[in-house]
This record gives sequence, structure tokens and C-alpha cells, in this order.
Amino acid sequence: MSDLRDNISKLVDEFVAQVTNLARKAAYDTLSTALGGAAPSLVGGDRRGRGRGRVAALPSGGRRPKGAKRPPDEIETLKGSVFQHITNNPGQRIEQINKDLGTTTRELSLPLKKLISEGAVRTEGEKRATTYYPGDGKPAGGGRRKKRRG
Repeated sequence: MSDLRDNISKLVDEFVAQVTNLARKAAYDTLSTALGGAAPSLVGGDRRGRGRGRVAALPSGGRRPKGAKRPPDEIETLKGSVFQHITNNPGQRIEQINKDLGTTTRELSLPLKKLISEGAVRTEGEKRATTYYPGDGKPAGGGRRKKRRG
């Protein structure tokens, strides 16, 4: 009976090792494809990416480094897309706009603030219930400036 348990245990261990290797290979292939064929390399940490490891920057410039600003033309392009969407679909919340445009709230935050301050877009509601409508063209806040302390 002991030999049977040992054989079963050995077969299960081998099976788990094979499945683990296949899963690692599939994950590596998926990541490699997502990174444009560039194999990811770990900097620091152990071979599983633990510790201080991180994926090295892509030579093709796939993502900006953390904290890097978006180029002004990218913001203007997104601003135009958002304005067009709000004009065609007034009264939507940001979640609905994101779903239609394939963006995130973080990506739309700055373009929306600019559109609101320019008067191109107006809002109704607060927080997550905020809905967006085409504006009247008057800058938000009536164009008043804050007094500077001198």
C-alpha cells in the first residue's frame, strides 16, 4: 500500500511541475507579445520578480516612466475627443464616458478640468454622480482671479 501512495504522490508531483512549467511559459509568451516581442528582464530581486525587481523600460517607449507628464498634444487630442463625446452624448457620467472612449478616470481628469475651466463643458451633480454637458463658452468662475498675498 505504501508503494502505491508513493507512486501516486510522485505522479501528482510530476503533473504539478509540468502544469507549472506550461503556465510559466504561457505567461512569458503573453508578456513578451504584449511588450512587442521584447523579452522582459528583471532588475534586482529574485528570479520570480520579488524584492526590488521591476520590468526594464521598453526601448520602443511603450509606457511613460512613473511620474512623467503627458505631452501637451496628447492632452489636447484627448480633450477634443472628450468634448466631441460630451457634445454627442450630454448627461453622461465619467464611468460611461470612459467605457465609450476606452479610457480611465485618471486619464480624463486633466482634459475635463481644462474643458470645464474654458467653459466648453459644464457639470451637474457631485462626486460620482457628476454628469457632463456642453458648456456655454464662458470660463468657469467668471474669470475672477484670486488675490495674491504680498
